[in-house]
Amino acid sequence: MRLRFDDAKTYDLHEALRSAEGLAEYVSEVNNVADSGSYDAPEASVNLAVDAELRNRVKAVVAKKVTSELKYIFVIGIGGSNLGTKAVYDALYGYRDLEPETRPRLVFLDTTNVTILRFYTESILSTLSNVNELLIVSISKSGGTTETIVNTEIFVAAAKKRWKTILERLVVITDDGSAFAQAAYEQHVTYLTIPKQVGGRYSVLSAVGLFPLCALGVDIDALHQGASDIRSYCLNDDLAHNPAAQSAAVVAYHHQSGKIISDTFVFNSELESLGKWYRQLLGESIGKEHDVDGNQVFTGITPTVSVGSTDLHSVGQLYLGGPKDKLTTFVYSTDESQKLLVPNERTFSSVVEMVNGKTTNDVMSAILEGVKIAHNKQQVPFMSVELASITPYEIGAFMQFKMMEMMYLGKLLNVNPFDQPNVESYKLETKRILEK
Repeated sequence: MRLRFDDAKTYDLHEALRSAEGLAEYVSEVNNVADSGSYDAPEASVNLAVDAELRNRVKAVVAKKVTSELKYIFVIGIGGSNLGTKAVYDALYGYRDLEPETRPRLVFLDTTNVTILRFYTESILSTLSNVNELLIVSISKSGGTTETIVNTEIFVAAAKKRWKTILERLVVITDDGSAFAQAAYEQHVTYLTIPKQVGGRYSVLSAVGLFPLCALGVDIDALHQGASDIRSYCLNDDLAHNPAAQSAAVVAYHHQSGKIISDTFVFNSELESLGKWYRQLLGESIGKEHDVDGNQVFTGITPTVSVGSTDLHSVGQLYLGGPKDKLTTFVYSTDESQKLLVPNERTFSSVVEMVNGKTTNDVMSAILEGVKIAHNKQQVPFMSVELASITPYEIGAFMQFKMMEMMYLGKLLNVNPFDQPNVESYKLETKRILEK
């Protein structure tokens, strides 16, 4: 993974870093958390990627629950309990779901939608011949997420009508000591725990993401290795060589000048869910009514996700000709091992003649370069994240980089990037209404 600023002509990276000089002290604090190897601090998620014991616990449960008969892994969660896993799955396999069944499929139940629940509990469950063909993973960080518990109860009840032993095919992932963990223990349901200080949106490298991905067959060692390798760079006290600090400094610099929209513009469409994972990370971490000193600030950066080249034909006009309130981060793979050739003998040879003999990579590279040139001409700031390939290693590196970027950005904007008090307010109101 490589963070690039060399194409950006609309801002001075050195000036952005100078405005973030006070960040160096906080980077040292995060280093102390990393050196401790513990899960006692809000920044504890930086230690997940180097936790071999965690991977071993996950693999042990996978060995007990996954057999060659497994066809569907139903992941029941919402927000941070769901988005990171879906990001990795969609990047690696999502577009291949029409393939013959050579591996289990992940199915995500992330909202209480009766149409979707009926389809899975009635149509999909009816296609299974035995209980070992499915695995249910119910994930709630707090242990009391209304949507997750409702979906779990409905799904388990439907499956129990066919298989009395369905609880043996259920794995719960939650905070250690939560009501959900206690209930799972009492029902003899297998459960894995999340360190209390690791928030949901920072939890993809914990059992939250590792278990369903490992059950699917994803190389979680490579996922962690990518995260671990980039972590060392993101802990560098020299901000000029710390990609997470650099990125945070650029975002904060532009936020001060009115860039209140951050667009993650992916140029590999299978990375769209990765952009949506970052959307939650940025939205919940930075959008705050109060700063850390208690002042009412109503600050935030609105995250959006675009897909190239598709969305150049939907929002490209707005981005280039509209308000100057956006910072774009292009995300793309530089891997050229897979490509298709436009034939020289074409059906419509007189149309767009310049593509004769070009590869799909040639076309997409030209589009990306053209977009960057257009952004520079229109004074729309951007930076780029290049992935060497779309693999567990590179995705792990990207996610760790972005989670550490968010910690540093919170520090620069003087907000707490680890809480979400206004999300909790809707949850409390929902439960109050349901109690009537």
